Amino acid sequence: MDGVVFEVDGPRVGLQVNGRDYYFSISRFVREDQAYMQKWSAVERCASCKAKVGDGYREAGDDKYHDQCFRCLSCRQSFVGGEALGKGPWGGLVHVDHASQVSSCDSCARFFRREDSTPKQYFRDGRVSCQVCLEDAVLDGEKLSLVRARVVPVLRGVGMALPDEPIQIELVDRSFLDREAKRIKSEGKLRGLTLTKFKVTRGVDSSTSFEHRIYILSGLPYVECISVLAHEYAHVWLNERFIDSTPAEIEGFCNLISEICLAQDKSKVSLLLRENMMKNENPVYGAGFRRMRSRLKSLGWDGLFAEMLAKSSPPR
Repeated sequence: MDGVVFEVDGPRVGLQVNGRDYYFSISRFVREDQAYMQKWSAVERCASCKAKVGDGYREAGDDKYHDQCFRCLSCRQSFVGGEALGKGPWGGLVHVDHASQVSSCDSCARFFRREDSTPKQYFRDGRVSCQVCLEDAVLDGEKLSLVRARVVPVLRGVGMALPDEPIQIELVDRSFLDREAKRIKSEGKLRGLTLTKFKVTRGVDSSTSFEHRIYILSGLPYVECISVLAHEYAHVWLNERFIDSTPAEIEGFCNLISEICLAQDKSKVSLLLRENMMKNENPVYGAGFRRMRSRLKSLGWDGLFAEMLAKSSPPR
């Protein structure tokens, strides 16, 4: 595997491949590469460029920097002792006083200079995208089909039965999502929404038919779109089984399904999204997710599905 090492943290190795950051287990590499990575990690390195630091380094917290790397992303001037600075998850540094001149990507939290950005990075609904996430943005049906092809096998692999017939999936803007969410009395800055209609045919051979529509916010980067679509497919599964439970259990379950798809992706963006889910303080999406994650650990997938199915309350 060709790439440039940017991090070695125990068994986890960070590699930059074609301008994208990924994480892998060190066990995936041959013995010679493992030895190189262990040797690489034993050297003190600049937190910005990852090259070896010598005697003339600067410190900020636990991190060390070359003099030329210890600069504000906005003004490009070196930091001096006592100055307040902010650090992004991708290593970007900025004077706190210059924070208004720097944008943070709404998807991956990468810092970038407003002065260097393009109008396409600023969506009409107020979202902001770094150039990397913009290049990966899902803006058409063809790329959305690739996302679906990535999600569905993972869900079926854990035993989640999904409809055989295709589900209508559409890319929409923020105003559409907000309007539909308001109509069903849903709140929050949604990035996806599932609407389900059902029809019960009664008689000797009673049956229930469903019509699902999944709406996904247009312009999400590929990895985040995987997360959102997986979440919405979980709603489809719940809706077809008429699961009647609390919002925390419903959304927590859907976020759990989202996480298993993110776990299949080795990118740093995926890792950050999963970390955000774990840290989310929202009582529904955060605490609900952590509770469902705990239930999965205790019950396994078959047991968790059975526990959710026990809350089914179909129309009579």
